[in-house]
Amino acid sequence: MKILFVDDEDTIRELFWEYFKDEFNVTLASDGQEALAISNQNTFDLIISDISLPKLNGIQFIQKLRADGNQTPFLVITGDSDIQIAIDVFRMGAVDFFLKPFRMEALRSRIKKFENADIDLSLLFNSGEIIQFSDDCRIKLRPQIKKLNSYIAFIVKQILNSPLATQEDLISIKIVLYELLANAIEHGVAGVSYAEKQECLEANEDYFKLVDSRCAENNSFVFVEISMDDVGITIVIRDEGNGFAVSQIPNPVVNPAANLVSGRGIFLAKMNIDSIVYNEKGNEVRFFKTWYKLMQPS
Repeated sequence: MKILFVDDEDTIRELFWEYFKDEFNVTLASDGQEALAISNQNTFDLIISDISLPKLNGIQFIQKLRADGNQTPFLVITGDSDIQIAIDVFRMGAVDFFLKPFRMEALRSRIKKFENADIDLSLLFNSGEIIQFSDDCRIKLRPQIKKLNSYIAFIVKQILNSPLATQEDLISIKIVLYELLANAIEHGVAGVSYAEKQECLEANEDYFKLVDSRCAENNSFVFVEISMDDVGITIVIRDEGNGFAVSQIPNPVVNPAANLVSGRGIFLAKMNIDSIVYNEKGNEVRFFKTWYKLMQPS
């Protein structure tokens, strides 16, 4: 996995390099202009950038990337607790944000979700990890958090069947799927609480191993249903877990510091879609997004 990490602080760049150099293919940049030049000459799976950068700040860097047609997923880091900055970058397609200071293991858990994007989907069919029903809009997954990217790639293929789906739609939907499908696997099927997740990350333990071992023990499934029309797309995600109390999840708009582990998924989803509704039990979520083309002025 190729990652571009951009930060103007030497200590943070060196720490990121030492922590991840043996696990990922890491490239470092110290300012926005350098990062832009590197991005124009190389292809990355993920870009992680600080917002406060010299020469070209993080937001300007991202804007120029998108203007050039570069759709690489990016994650932003900021030392500013102003949540408005995070809201601005979400609207530009950020997949997540972290407030300084942050734990490298927490960052690692986010990065790992972007791995395995190129797995042959036919292997998932042959192994029974993906079952698609005859109407093509209902999918049954035998969940593994390590294969999250592959599940999302498969779902996105179904969305591409609509002539109204644009690149802007796909970016927004991917962001939402990363959060809500991961929640269904981690907290639904695996039954990992937010407190357990926090404890695991703080102990620098392999969180993905914990989740997937729990999923294997539970032998439960995640169900995805997709429906599209001329107005937009509706996706329903249901797991076989015990559910949770949605009202108890911290709101990062009210308290940004509380979102380092919990609450960010629902927040991210709301920034990219028109509506999101959970069932009473909390093990099914339905979201709707209007097609991007219909939202543009005529």
